[in-house]
Amino acid sequence: MRDEALIHRVRDRLFQPDTGLYLAPIRHHSPACAWAVRAMIRDLRPSHVMIEAPHDLAHLIPHLLDPDTVPPVAAASLLDQKDGPRLAAYYPFCAHSPEWIALREGAAIGAEVRFIDLGSDAKMQGRDDDQKGPQSLVQEQAFDSGDYIRALSDRLGCRDGFELWDHLFETRLGDPDWRGFLQDVGTYCAALRASTPSDQFDVTNDDAREAHMAACLRDVLADGAGPVVCVIGGFHAAALLEPVTTAGKTRAGGKSDAASYLIRYGYKDMDALMGYGAGLPQPAYYQSLWDHADARGQAPDWQAFAHDLTQEFAHKMRGDGHGISVPAQVEMLRSAETLARLRGRPGALRYDLFDGLTSALLKGEDSGSDVWRERFTEYLRGHALGDVSDAAGQPPIVADAMARARAHRFDVSDGRRRERSLDIRRKLAHLAASRFAHAMAVLDSGFATRSGGPDFQNAKQTDLLFERWEYAWSPRVEGQLIEAAVHGDTVPAACLAKLFADRQALAKDGRADDLPALLTMFKRGLLAGLGTELTGFLTEIEGAISRSADFADTAKAMVTLHGIEASRGPLSLPDGLDITSVMQQAFARMIYLCDDLPNMRDDAIQPCLDALRLVSELMRGFEGDDLDKTLFDDALDRAALADPAPELLGAITAIAVDAGRKPDHTLPDLLKAQLNGSAPDLPTRLAGLRGVLAISPSLLWTVDGVLDALDEFLNGVTDDGFLELLPHLRLALSALSPREADLVAAALTRRHGGSASSYTAHFHDVDASEAALGAKVDAELRAGLMADGLDGWIIGGGA
Repeated sequence: MRDEALIHRVRDRLFQPDTGLYLAPIRHHSPACAWAVRAMIRDLRPSHVMIEAPHDLAHLIPHLLDPDTVPPVAAASLLDQKDGPRLAAYYPFCAHSPEWIALREGAAIGAEVRFIDLGSDAKMQGRDDDQKGPQSLVQEQAFDSGDYIRALSDRLGCRDGFELWDHLFETRLGDPDWRGFLQDVGTYCAALRASTPSDQFDVTNDDAREAHMAACLRDVLADGAGPVVCVIGGFHAAALLEPVTTAGKTRAGGKSDAASYLIRYGYKDMDALMGYGAGLPQPAYYQSLWDHADARGQAPDWQAFAHDLTQEFAHKMRGDGHGISVPAQVEMLRSAETLARLRGRPGALRYDLFDGLTSALLKGEDSGSDVWRERFTEYLRGHALGDVSDAAGQPPIVADAMARARAHRFDVSDGRRRERSLDIRRKLAHLAASRFAHAMAVLDSGFATRSGGPDFQNAKQTDLLFERWEYAWSPRVEGQLIEAAVHGDTVPAACLAKLFADRQALAKDGRADDLPALLTMFKRGLLAGLGTELTGFLTEIEGAISRSADFADTAKAMVTLHGIEASRGPLSLPDGLDITSVMQQAFARMIYLCDDLPNMRDDAIQPCLDALRLVSELMRGFEGDDLDKTLFDDALDRAALADPAPELLGAITAIAVDAGRKPDHTLPDLLKAQLNGSAPDLPTRLAGLRGVLAISPSLLWTVDGVLDALDEFLNGVTDDGFLELLPHLRLALSALSPREADLVAAALTRRHGGSASSYTAHFHDVDASEAALGAKVDAELRAGLMADGLDGWIIGGGA
């Protein structure tokens, strides 16, 4: 340790009647520390209560003290950076937090309550560049790692820093000797500080923070105020023993560039084992412990507490369909309490209860260990979600979202993740709930995730009746909504502005006319129920279509717009949003761009084939009756006469034959000409076949002569040529579904005799490269056998 004398000085100088300063070193969210802080304030009745929290959160203190504010809650701070993403951070409070107790008790005796840490902007700017997502404004990793923690844990038989803390301090919950308790915490934390590498202070910016907090203490003590209680993270107590010296010339206060709000918070987000950088694991356990001791007004009845907790867990499991027998409950308690006594504890703590559960419910069977431990962990973590007073200055969008969620019958009473099935076609209330869920998705709120049902974005299973969602209200949801407040004060207004902001971002990236992206945004807006508010967005799409030079994008846009126009479900258009003219404009633009098909680059051919298939399917159905099919047919005929790529010519011919505009023999005639043509390499001769199959694979066996043309071509190919051709043939035939492949096999059997099984074999674990390698090895083996004169004996089966 760097300074053993400092450890002793901390113990001796935490309470300074001569200066009026009383330091309360604590661990965040510790019930035992909260109890000691409450006793300290009630005993000393200080004039000031100073709390280690960002000073720019001071405007939230009245709202934290509002009777309608119910923990867990958190101050959410947002910081806009000039050259980087917006930063977000949380400072949580729960009912057993020493800071929460200090606020309430200080206000109750009429003390002035202040927050004295550096501003949240300074703390966020010091974050690790690799850290993603919101950060915690409270950090206590030193309590759970380091040489000192490991050595002391080994000495006392504890598994980690959490068990060590419980063993030393939470067992003293309800101790009336607050002085002795806080002195022990201060000593423990001073040892932690002394064993911490010096470079760690630079990483956490502790020197600047402690100088600022010391300046706040120096200034209030200089005013000659009565006793001043400072509730401080135990790690920093040593630095605040002499505020004048630590502060130096530092000035307290200052302006913050961060905006801060009070939001609801949840136990899951406060769990130290879920990534939160301070406090203790499974906060519902510590809240139950606090409530038990608080109701008694003294130290817990540990046996009664463990009994009640075990019984409540068993009741919860029984309700979930995982019953625990009474003998198993008794065994769990007996084991936990026996272990606690052996470990020198007044009663079963959290770790003891876990060990008792393992002993009682698992009986040495490892297979169920993780399941029961996960259930108990989730139970002790809890799902509580706090509430914030209406006067807290909450951004209107958060209140609006909460009100809409409740109106649409989403349960947001806690942070539990739930499922909901919505009958979006037959129940208007369910459709409205779906639109709210989609709107929250547009805002990237994380509130709801579609887990099943129709996928209108990708046009998959759109005939399904029910839409399934998983949802949960969480601090992240409120934080994301606060970020979205820059777009509007209500969910619909923010959605619309967010879509236009995304549109502007496309333009900034040089993608102003990106039709697929624009149509995706448009559909998201329709699903979110924005309706006629999307008129301006539709105008943007119309402009992009008029400037489009991409056949595939334009054709797919036309098909998409036509599908939206014809939709009678959740994607249906409201009165007043005219999409027909835009769709017809896309159709006209596509016809114009058909003349560019013969000039397509190689990398643009496949998208064009996909687009031609979509358009031809639309034209063949009755849905396409409102489109001028003659214009499309004439445009394709012009393209066919202009010598397009073989794939495109095959596709265009397939469309004409499938529509009955050209006789059936046209298709096999074209394929024979290409397959037996003058192309220098065999794969190129398959290009036309790829185009045909891309449009309609069924033409392979429904049009006489097509399969014959392919079969005759393959029969004339040498073994070496077939090996060269094989990967390209597999690629072309990949357009066939398994059922269609079976139909082709059946057609081949009729041509060559035998059964389909003679020509088909399925090895699902062999990929294309392995199949090609196998065919090459087979050819080389045959060649070797022929060279040795053994082909007739082995291959032919002769003697």
